[in-house]
Amino acid sequence: MSDSVENATAEEATVDVTKSEMVRDAIVFQIKLIVDGLRDFILIPVSLIATGISLFKPGAKSGSEFYEVVAFGRRTEKAINLFGAADRLGRDDDHDDPDLDSLVSDVESYVRREAQGERFEAARDRIERALGLRGARGKNGKNAPADTDKTDA
Repeated sequence: MSDSVENATAEEATVDVTKSEMVRDAIVFQIKLIVDGLRDFILIPVSLIATGISLFKPGAKSGSEFYEVVAFGRRTEKAINLFGAADRLGRDDDHDDPDLDSLVSDVESYVRREAQGERFEAARDRIERALGLRGARGKNGKNAPADTDKTDA
């Protein structure tokens, strides 16, 4: 590692707080972790119940119960401010790091593209079989070798 990288890392780790302030922040962080965990523990069944209510509610549009639970979760997440002690570093860590929603969206898009590709392949195979072309193509879609097992009669 170069000296400039080591110096930058050492500078980033330096925070202008006393040890007693750091201990206080550590204790507050532990309390926030407990509160956040309890909130999550409660939100799991509540969100499932709200989803069920939203799904079985009559009408074409539903979901308000579920999204109200999600909105409550967002409000409490901001109130808990679990990682607020990181502000002491004086850095702006709110850049465009990918979040779990982005990751799920990317995976979902990939799965949909793959599923559409499989449907396309299955449809092409059915069409080829119906047209009698299946023997002319191998499984990889390339032309199969010509039939050399012909006998002269």
